[in-house]
Amino acid sequence: MPAWAAAALLLTAVVIHTGGELWHAAAGFEISFALAPPRATGQYLGVFGPGAGLAEAFGPALLIWLSLGWGRPDWYVVGVPSALTGLLAPVAVRRAERHRGAPRTAELASAA
Repeated sequence: MPAWAAAALLLTAVVIHTGGELWHAAAGFEISFALAPPRATGQYLGVFGPGAGLAEAFGPALLIWLSLGWGRPDWYVVGVPSALTGLLAPVAVRRAERHRGAPRTAELASAA
């Protein structure tokens, strides 16, 4: 592969990865805040924060361990649950919003 094509591919990957990270951070905060009961926002965010921190702390080590120990099957062990989680998360959020009633952001807008 020519150097210019490799650089273009790398730059494209960086842009896609950065967009995904930003989207993930915004969605995680919105979901953790909007689905919390109005009187328990602090408690919900208090549980959400350490959970995300633990995933960021131990996730890379787990992936490295799986990759070094299992090789190619690691991609299936990690990739399939990740893909399923990504596909099922919107369904779970919609169900939680229906169960809860009106979205939290609508309550905040009407209270202001």
